Amino acid sequence: MSDIHSHGGADSSAPFAREFSALGDGIFQLPTDYPEVCNAPLWSYLLVSGDQFALVDPGIRSTFAATLSGTIDKMGLNLGGADLLLATHGHPDHSGGQSSWKDDAPRARIAAPLVDAPWVESFDRQWVQFWDDYPGTIDNNPSREFLASLCVPEPKVDLLLRDGDEVAMGGRRLSVIETRGHTWGHCAFLDQQTLTLFTGDAVQGRGIRSSDGTTVFAPLYVDVAEARWGLLRLLELPFEQLCPAHVAPMDRDAGLSFLGESLAFIDEVDDLARTMVEQSAPSPVLTRDLAIRIGELIGAKPPLTPQTAPTARAHLYQLAREGILDSAWVPAGGSNAR
Repeated sequence: MSDIHSHGGADSSAPFAREFSALGDGIFQLPTDYPEVCNAPLWSYLLVSGDQFALVDPGIRSTFAATLSGTIDKMGLNLGGADLLLATHGHPDHSGGQSSWKDDAPRARIAAPLVDAPWVESFDRQWVQFWDDYPGTIDNNPSREFLASLCVPEPKVDLLLRDGDEVAMGGRRLSVIETRGHTWGHCAFLDQQTLTLFTGDAVQGRGIRSSDGTTVFAPLYVDVAEARWGLLRLLELPFEQLCPAHVAPMDRDAGLSFLGESLAFIDEVDDLARTMVEQSAPSPVLTRDLAIRIGELIGAKPPLTPQTAPTARAHLYQLAREGILDSAWVPAGGSNAR
């Protein structure tokens, strides 16, 4: 499943799910406003324990007022019962909504993975380290103000999550599983009571179709080996239900298939990158060119996107580590050959 960050220009009248869904044993799938704001599906997951509840990936800054507060009221829960607001990683569509709860649930704990916490707490830091890190390949500067609006003001993280941690919320226990690859600190959460696995954007398949059906958002990962490692870790877990952020929940069999599809995509792009190197030699392989090929592969329109650029660079860096490529800058035309 890809992380969706570019403004897709969705028709504001396009329908999207406004109703919550009960997934069993006190777990609910809640709608967000992300289909309207960014033209992509996105859900938040609520776990109830007595009069308390936790939210996994509470959307962007506007999501609390747009959907979550009304939905939770409709469910008969008190907003002040929010005990834990967890982000699987530091991208705005997963952590941007955490600070929106401060007035209605001032005692709610803000939780985020240790490595991604600096991004959760500082959009400027995230901008420099991620969004503005592809000179010559893609320029995200025109979207900076929009991206900032999804997550600023930022929260202060109360609870830093590490691999192997167990987080308590009432009578529930969530296991923290590090699944680096999509970001350097991405984590998944396994509810020990129901064996429901919340995977954020670790499991991305071959990408996700936009809400209006006009494009596909490509799987995004910043490191090939780490992305594979994270998926293989999830395959070993005894989950009974898999809940990604941008894809509808699925049972174990479908979840295992989705994990396999995600691994197969990484292998497919790896083959594509190696073929491009063979066919281009001795000329350089540009990040931009591979990003475009990835976009064409999955039907992204346009093919060069904030999702395909990081994934392309991750694969070229992997080939450089193997000694197949030399990582270098190509100044002609300002192209980035890393």
